[in-house]
Amino acid sequence: MRPPRAKFFNTTGPCDPRRHYMLPPVPRLPEARALIEMDRYFVLHAPRQTGKTTMLRTLASDLTAEGDIAALSLSCERAKIFSDDIAATETILLDSLRRAADLSGWPKELLPLDPWPQVAPGGRFSAALSEWCRRSPRRMVLILDEIDALQGSSMVSILSQLRDGHHARNEGRPFPSSVVLCGLRNVPDYKVTPGGNRDWSNPAGPFAIITESLRMGDFTNDQIAELYDQHTQATGQEFTKEAVGRVFELTQGQPWLVNALAYEITFEMGVSGTITTAQVDEAKERLIQERPVHLDALRARLYEPRVERVIRSIMEGTPPGTDTSSDDDVSYVRNLGLIRETGAPEIANPIYREFLLRHWFLFSDLQNREQHGPFTDEELAEACLRIFGSPARDGGRM
Repeated sequence: MRPPRAKFFNTTGPCDPRRHYMLPPVPRLPEARALIEMDRYFVLHAPRQTGKTTMLRTLASDLTAEGDIAALSLSCERAKIFSDDIAATETILLDSLRRAADLSGWPKELLPLDPWPQVAPGGRFSAALSEWCRRSPRRMVLILDEIDALQGSSMVSILSQLRDGHHARNEGRPFPSSVVLCGLRNVPDYKVTPGGNRDWSNPAGPFAIITESLRMGDFTNDQIAELYDQHTQATGQEFTKEAVGRVFELTQGQPWLVNALAYEITFEMGVSGTITTAQVDEAKERLIQERPVHLDALRARLYEPRVERVIRSIMEGTPPGTDTSSDDDVSYVRNLGLIRETGAPEIANPIYREFLLRHWFLFSDLQNREQHGPFTDEELAEACLRIFGSPARDGGRM
């Protein structure tokens, strides 16, 4: 018999319990199951790499295994290039739905019909779901992951079809009993296209069916300790209590960062023996210098004007304005995970703050040195204070 593979800390894509150390995903958001059991349509949003897809796939599998519900999760990512081509978007989504069902291992009676009903573009997605639900012996639950990959007219069409199907359930038309829209952004931010245009979405239209908007939270200090203890139980290598606390301090529980620091220490750095705060700090420094995709993607976001306005105001110590556009910008940046979820706008965690300081803030200002002049030592010290929020502590350590 082939021996089981050693587990490791995951930093790429959804977690697999056979290969990765991971916390039980469904208990992280118990409200999701409750809403599905109430036949609600709702949004789940959180920044990238916080565990949304892992949680939803696990929830879908659990619900289906219980026998009353057939829950299917599919990604809208492939349809993102067809912003105003409704027919192409529907084709891609229905193809993704069929592939997800085929890979699910479901019995034949739960699989979607083949071919789909022949309906004019703009109604194909809704008609296919309705016919599938009509034939299914179970309640159908549809999870649309990466929903905000859809853009422009295509997003409006798909959400409008879901709205019409939702309302028609009361008239006896078969349709999914619950739909989960999962993405980076909260409902209000779906009303803004990437270019910032607001004229294509009627706020009272496709969004009227959404009863709740849930956010996937970050790890607590105790959850980090629980995750790291899985590695200890498997290998005997311990993280000191202080090291776990230092990870929480640096990451504020951001799941990707929590896993990335542990992966850097246990695999890339090859540390043997007990893991201390010194190794955590070294791993933090290595991550920032290496600029992994997760951090570089955040840096790229900073070149969006609405993101740049919010981050620059925080760095310069001037709070964002109080007009509606500023409120929308702050909400958008919160949903991206760049600033804290609650309270006054503040960079989300010390690792993000240092990364921004090194790779964007100074670069951006030095680009304009002819206009503003170079930084003096005093100005640089003030900039550090503004972005880090307090003077360096513990011997110059972040």
